[in-house]
Amino acid sequence: MDDKTQLILNFLNENISNMPHVLRDNLINNDMKLNCRFEFDEIRESIDDFINGNVLNRFIVLPGIRGVGKTTLLYQAYHYLLNDKRILPEQIIYLSCDDLNNLVDCNIREIVDIYLNNQFNTNLRLLDREIFLLIDESQYDKNWAMSGKIIYDRSEKIFMVFTGSSALNLEYNADVARRMFKRVITPLNYNEHVKLKYDYSNINLGNSLVDLILNGNIEEAIKYENEVNRDLINNIEYRSNDWDEYLRYGGFPILARKINFRRLTANIVDMVEKVVNTDMVSIKNFTFENQTNSNRILRYLALQNAGDLSQNNLAKYLKTSQANVKNILDILEKTHLIFSLEAYGTSSKRTKKTKKYYFATSSIRNALSIKSGNTIKDIKQYEGILLENLVASILFNLTQREDNYFTLYYDTNKKKNVDFILQQDFKNPVPIEVGRGKKDKKQITHAINYYGADYGIIISDTTNNIEKHGNIIYISPKTFSFL
Repeated sequence: MDDKTQLILNFLNENISNMPHVLRDNLINNDMKLNCRFEFDEIRESIDDFINGNVLNRFIVLPGIRGVGKTTLLYQAYHYLLNDKRILPEQIIYLSCDDLNNLVDCNIREIVDIYLNNQFNTNLRLLDREIFLLIDESQYDKNWAMSGKIIYDRSEKIFMVFTGSSALNLEYNADVARRMFKRVITPLNYNEHVKLKYDYSNINLGNSLVDLILNGNIEEAIKYENEVNRDLINNIEYRSNDWDEYLRYGGFPILARKINFRRLTANIVDMVEKVVNTDMVSIKNFTFENQTNSNRILRYLALQNAGDLSQNNLAKYLKTSQANVKNILDILEKTHLIFSLEAYGTSSKRTKKTKKYYFATSSIRNALSIKSGNTIKDIKQYEGILLENLVASILFNLTQREDNYFTLYYDTNKKKNVDFILQQDFKNPVPIEVGRGKKDKKQITHAINYYGADYGIIISDTTNNIEKHGNIIYISPKTFSFL
């Protein structure tokens, strides 16, 4: 046995022996078992299907920005296999490619071959027992997608979950995509936040809000909004300022466990820097100079309104080309730190108009603003900017779900523009206005008439409950955050 093989086996065997301690340390907080994200239900169902003989959905890929709980999902899957399904420890391979990469070059397929040969004296084609492969930080194997494809094709006995940074979105082809189920792990909406923090959720409110946004139906949403408000008031652990904390620091599971906001802010800034300095560096031809440019662009975005980005001015400020600025913005989008919206209108208008950029969460914007020295002194104005980002990110995440076929745009009407235009198939558009401390209906009324909309939506903290006056629907930001 060569030294590399021995290193890999030692690493895997140590992982197996240490997992009971790892699970206890990471899944228990204050003697209480951590609650699960909704995505865990999908993983659990896929595991059950696989054990019951369904071998189709056995390659799951979970990309997402750092800190959204991907590693915890793997630990919870491991715990479920070990304790609920009574799978033997030697049939579960948990591996962090990041950790292994510090010892040897990480190659997932090679690791599986070595383990099967030494543990069971077999190979992929001859494997006669179920193996569960839980791979974290998969992007550290440059050929992770091909490794998954080969394992998938050569054995129906292996169930795989690969997690990693959003850099996973950068390197796989259509042939691999046909074999895997990809589920982007997005930042937490408020429903997921209260589920983790207070062990309470109301999926019915989220579903009814989708119906409200897309079809203008408010009856079910009002019913479940009242139910949620009543439940939270009666929850003795729920704090009245919880949503305000979520606006500034939410989106990441860590908020459910810590209340030191200075440390939370530092953690978010560190996460952003790791994405730029580690994940983006792994991308071919991404230079050290562009690492610096990326950090500067992010801080620039954090101190501007979403529509105030001029790529020409930014290129001059960074002393680089507009093409390079565009390239950096495109890569930042692929890592899911930021996302962009195009202008509403014809394809020609969308091509000519500058995109608007938003952060994946309002908390990322808040953290970078604090780090960079926020220049906005009007608290209502600042909270309004954070709220616009929050609404944009929740709606954008909704567009990424497979069962929702609509697109989100920004409004280019110069006189009385609203914040967003939502377009679903061939239906009339839905204008959406966001405000902190205002309930002016002039802009939304103009947009409804200008675009021929059936109704418009105002998301404002001047209302506590869903209301409909004529063809305008009012929603509070807190309720909207359950979407």
